[in-house]
Amino acid sequence: MSPVEISDAFPTDVKLKYIPYSKEHTDISACGNPVIYDLAKELPGKKIIITAAPGAFTPTCTEQHIPGYIKDAEKFKAKGVDKIIVLTTNDPFVNAAWGKALGYTNEENFIIFATDPNGALSTELGDNYLVDLSKVGFGLRTNRYAAIVDNGKVTFLENEDEGGFSDITKADSLLGRL
Repeated sequence: MSPVEISDAFPTDVKLKYIPYSKEHTDISACGNPVIYDLAKELPGKKIIITAAPGAFTPTCTEQHIPGYIKDAEKFKAKGVDKIIVLTTNDPFVNAAWGKALGYTNEENFIIFATDPNGALSTELGDNYLVDLSKVGFGLRTNRYAAIVDNGKVTFLENEDEGGFSDITKADSLLGRL
């Protein structure tokens, strides 16, 4: 399979799962039921940011990578972004709790914490978008990467070196690319 490149259609065969935030489930230990985020239906006509992290609740992801997206949500909206997807291979229940732990409690669900089932979407993007962390007991994980998808087409897609963290996936870097 050829890697996805700039101006290619973003893969839409994989159905992501997430649990929408709601005021009925504000406690970190309570959540609703997973729903499908169907990329084939959601990408056309929209500008979507996808940022993938190796794991919910891991130090770099929790302290450095994802908080900027939450802090700058309004700036992303002002630049025409319709949705931010935070993507991991963790299950939707863990991702929902992680979003709450990070302080994202907005029923608009502008940011969703979604599951890449078995790394299927990341695999479709090409080599180095899925990383094998079996040597430390974590199994297959999404590598840290970021994408800008505009009307279903890739306008930006880059990944970090095996779970590293640099300007590539920082929120302010993505804002600068919009």
